Amino acid sequence: MSTDVVTKPSLTIKRRFNVRPEKVFQAWADPEKLKKWLGPGEVRCTSVEADARAGGRYRFIMQKPGAPEEHNVAGVYREVVPNEKLVFTWAWKSTPEHESLVTVTFKPDGDGTLMTLTHENFFDADARDSHNQGWTGALLKLETYLHTADAKPHGKFIWNELNTQHVNAAQRFLGTTIGWTFEAMGMPGFTYWIIKNGDDRVGGLYDTSADERCKDAPEHWLSYIAVDDVDTRFKTALIAGAKEVRAPSDIPGVGRIAILEQPGGAKIAMITPRPM
Repeated sequence: MSTDVVTKPSLTIKRRFNVRPEKVFQAWADPEKLKKWLGPGEVRCTSVEADARAGGRYRFIMQKPGAPEEHNVAGVYREVVPNEKLVFTWAWKSTPEHESLVTVTFKPDGDGTLMTLTHENFFDADARDSHNQGWTGALLKLETYLHTADAKPHGKFIWNELNTQHVNAAQRFLGTTIGWTFEAMGMPGFTYWIIKNGDDRVGGLYDTSADERCKDAPEHWLSYIAVDDVDTRFKTALIAGAKEVRAPSDIPGVGRIAILEQPGGAKIAMITPRPM
């Protein structure tokens, strides 16, 4: 008789945020704060019920604007340690028999927080992979929310991005010389790469080979400056002599961006960060 134990698929995602653990914990425990970021990409959390105590229940309803389908997930909090840990079951209304388990821990890391999300007991590998994509997108929105909810970042450099047609070569060079690692993030129609220094997300890598607008552009770094209103600042820049490179547009989970060429020729990106 076989005594082999079948191990069900699981996933683990780590993120470091430049805010204290209590703020990250509240973003998971407070229903109004959950609505600001839960759901990947364009998917929005339209309804939240959350009683964040051991034995309490929650229900999240998520939906993409204009789409008829609702994503309804619910469960029970098994363990709640304020500012340190959340453990809760996870089951979609469409497949209540496939219950899984989510554990989120929050640990102080200097003046920030190292958050670890473990989602285990998936029905199969496909379920794990789809949840990994969903959590990755949602946590990007969480990062945007945490770093902009109480801040006024207007006028600050907040992101750096390498634009290149040679992604693999750039990753090898930067990985070898600096020690950076790279995390794939699926976006509509392409893959964006997050540059990481340990657990810190320090920049991005954009593959210009799939973008017709960038086919003749040489490899270059692009810096993003946070502004209070991209559309207004974009119009002002054009009046001041800038040339349009990319008109204002929304990036789900990140914010609204625009790219310009200054009168002297330098490229500049503006962004109004927002998680939804």
